[in-house]
Amino acid sequence: MDYFKIYPRSIYFYLDEPDTLVGKLHYELEQYGCFYKSRSCPVSLRKQASQIGAWAIVAEEFEAGNSSFSGFMEALNYYMADVLGVDPFQELERNQKVSLDVHFHDVLFDVESRRMVQAPKPLDNASGVA
Repeated sequence: MDYFKIYPRSIYFYLDEPDTLVGKLHYELEQYGCFYKSRSCPVSLRKQASQIGAWAIVAEEFEAGNSSFSGFMEALNYYMADVLGVDPFQELERNQKVSLDVHFHDVLFDVESRRMVQAPKPLDNASGVA
C-alpha cells in the first residue's frame, strides 16, 4: 500500500563545534495522496570517532507520532554519503566555508521499502496540498 512518503528538500548546515555541524532539514510529507508542505526539524551532523571520515545526521526533533522518521533518517544518511558522495565536513574544509546547503531533487523516502527512491513526478503537479 502506498500510503506515506517523505520528500527531503534541503538541509542547511553551519559549523557549531570542530566536529559538529548544526542546521535545519526541510521536507514534505505525503499521506494518502495529500501533501503537507514546508516541514522542518533541527538536525546535527556529527563525526563518528569510531570510523575516520564517518558522520551521521541526527534529527534533534521530529513530528510526534511519526514512527517512520527514524527509518527516513537512516536512509537519508546512506543516500547522502553513499549515493551522492557528499561529505559535509570535507566540503566545508575544501571550500573554506562556514555553512553548507544541500538540495535534494526528485527523490522521496518510501516507507514500504525503507529507502530513498526516484520520485514518480514533480511535486508541483500534486493535486492535494495541506
